[in-house]
Formats: sequence, C-alpha cells, structure tokens
Amino acid sequence: MESSKPIHVDYNNIRIKLEQEIGKNLWEILEGDVISKIQKEAKVEKSGNYYKYLLEGHSFKLGQDLLPELYKPFKDVCEALNFTEPIEFYISNAPDFNASASSSQEEGEPHLVNLNSGLVNALDEDELRFVIGHELGHIISKNIDIKGVIDFVFPGYQRIPLILYNKISLWDKLSELTADRYGLIACGDPNKCVSAFFKMSSGLSLNRFNLNFATFLEENEKLLESFKKENTINVASHPMNPIRIKALEYFAQSTAYKSILGKKSIESDPTLTSNMEELTNLLLVIRNSELDQHRSLFIASAGLVMAGIDEQMKKEEYETIIHQLANFLIFPEQLLQGIIDQKSQNDVFLQAASTIMQFNPAERDPMFEFLTSVALSDNQLFTKEIEFLYEVGANLFKYSPKEIAQKISHVIRGNFIPKLY
Repeated sequence: MESSKPIHVDYNNIRIKLEQEIGKNLWEILEGDVISKIQKEAKVEKSGNYYKYLLEGHSFKLGQDLLPELYKPFKDVCEALNFTEPIEFYISNAPDFNASASSSQEEGEPHLVNLNSGLVNALDEDELRFVIGHELGHIISKNIDIKGVIDFVFPGYQRIPLILYNKISLWDKLSELTADRYGLIACGDPNKCVSAFFKMSSGLSLNRFNLNFATFLEENEKLLESFKKENTINVASHPMNPIRIKALEYFAQSTAYKSILGKKSIESDPTLTSNMEELTNLLLVIRNSELDQHRSLFIASAGLVMAGIDEQMKKEEYETIIHQLANFLIFPEQLLQGIIDQKSQNDVFLQAASTIMQFNPAERDPMFEFLTSVALSDNQLFTKEIEFLYEVGANLFKYSPKEIAQKISHVIRGNFIPKLY
C-alpha cells in the first residue's frame, strides 16, 4: 500500500455524536480546564513525562533511519491523518496484543504511541496502520486528555460514584469506536481492519490460513442479533468486537467516509447516524432482564410518589432515587423525567410493584425499605410520609402494623440524622 496523501478534514465531523456529548459533559463535571491548569502549575520544574522515561528505559524507540521499513507505516499514518504535531513511537517487548497512547504533558514534549512487539509481529503493514491510526485518533480527538483528567481525579478508577462510573464506562467504549474511524482512514482498507480484529481476538496468524471475510461477517451479524435479543451487557472498557466491526462497516459505507476519500467536505449522514444509534443502544444496557425493567420503573415511580407526599421533592430525595436507578440505567434522569412529564408515577408505581411481587414475592421487603429510605433522605420525618408507609405497607405489601413499625424502625436506627439547623 502506497503512502496516503494528507486528507484535510475537520475530524470533529467524523466523531460519534454521543461520544462527543458525553466527553464534553465529563470534562465539565470534572472541571477539566481547572484540573489541567492546576496540574501544570503544580510542577516545580520541567519534570518530563514519567511514561516517556519508562518507555525510553525499557522500550525501543523507532526512527526513520534506524528501521525504515518498520517506521514507514507510522510515518504513513501521520501523513494520512495530516498529523504534524511532535510524536514519538515505541515498541515494547511484550507478547500480548496491546497498544497505548499518551498526549504531550508539557509544551515542547512529544505525544507518545507504544505498541507491544507481539502486536507488531502478528499484524501486516496495513493492519498496523489501522492500530496506529486508532491510537492517534485518541490524541487527535483529545479524548486522551479527558481520560487523563479522569485518572487524575479518580486514581485507578477508585471512588467513582456509580452514576458517574456508568457514564465514564459508556464514554470509554464510544471513544474506542471513534478511534476506530481514524484507524480506518489511516488504513484505507475495511477488510484489513477486520483481519486485524480477527488476529487480535483469536491470536491466530493468517500466514497458514485464509480468512473467509463473508463468512466472518455473517457470524458477526448473528452475534449482534443475539446481543440485541438478550440485551447482553458488556463490562469491558472496550466495546465487544462484533460491535466494533459493525460500526466500522457502517462508517466505511457512509457518505462521510466517501467524502474523506474524495477530499470533500463532510456533510451530515442521517443513515450513518441512525445505524449508529441502533448499534450504540447495545452499549446502554446495564441490567438486562424483564424484571430489571420493572425494578427500574418501581424505583423511579415509587421515589416520585414518596417524595411528592410533602408536595416538594428535595435534593436529597432526588439524589437517593437517581443513585438507586444508576444500578439499572446509564441515564437515569431520562426515565425519571419521562414519568414526571407523563404524570404517571402513581399508576407506574402500583403496576411495577405488583408485577415484581408476582415474579418474586420476596422483593416486597427491599421495595418497602427503599420507600422508607426516600422518606428519610432529607433527615426529616413527616407525619404524612409515615402514614403513607403504613398505608402502602398494609394494602400493597400486606404487612401487619407491627411488621411495618419494625421495618421502619430498622431503617431509622443508625440512618436517621436529625437536622440541627
């Protein structure tokens, strides 16, 4: 494959819309501008990049004169993506298939891209272009800067509130899909992207085997259909390979990609947008059973009913509901707002609770406990709320008055902190 000519394009136009929206939201939530400024000002001296020092000490730095044949695909990718910022490429002695990128930490420092030797040995030149372009995509999109702020605020991804963790996890997956688009532009051959995925997932070389691309893509379609039917959750930071392959297929067929190949301005592509919305819906799933859907409806509606007894939802009550919904939904606010807009909380509450108890009668205890926790979340005990708990406990959950009192007491003891001012 000959070196691609530079393509001048506004790369924001090829990024996935939801990835951009969530990334912008995360940057604002985490005070990215402030954090970045503090990080720079906190340095006592030009200390350099620890990751760069690590690579220089333990990895091989590529150079055009040192290994020109190996350096060529790296150089080609920079030209294909019109990337002119300082950058260094490294190869690490590691058998696992992995690659990583790091953005410049200080003015005058280069960006860094590192590939493990196992990956370099397994992929041909065009497949390497895809992987290199993918890593450069993280830098060009500046998603790597968002990742850096997340790592700084939450070292090791520890202590992240669940609702934020879910959003970060989704954004991680979407940013990988966006980076794949840069990889395709750099590679220029959709089949080579697919063969790269095949090698990275199977560990097999194609030197002895011929991959039937049509059959492989057919199997990919079958897997996607099973994911759609089962609402299968993906807990990895990278989206599942079938989703990545299908997303690349959609992009390769899009007018946006064809415009890039023709060096034309990129226009909106409704078909690509629609296809990607359907595909990314698979990444929005946290809990996948029919019963889980009723549980999320119960939490939202029951929380609204309980919070509305004193005719005003307080911040603490809202947060209690949202935090519980985060166990089921990445965007819990949407479900809550939808029920509010339809003014259907009472009907949804009764229907969801009844359905859950038909499936699993034992869940009446945690449901009643949730209602009590919403009532106590503002650290106030209102007579109307206690009366409602007795009413719903007797009529819906079929508790005796003594059982209701015992269950309310259980939640109050050790959890109730009266307001002092």
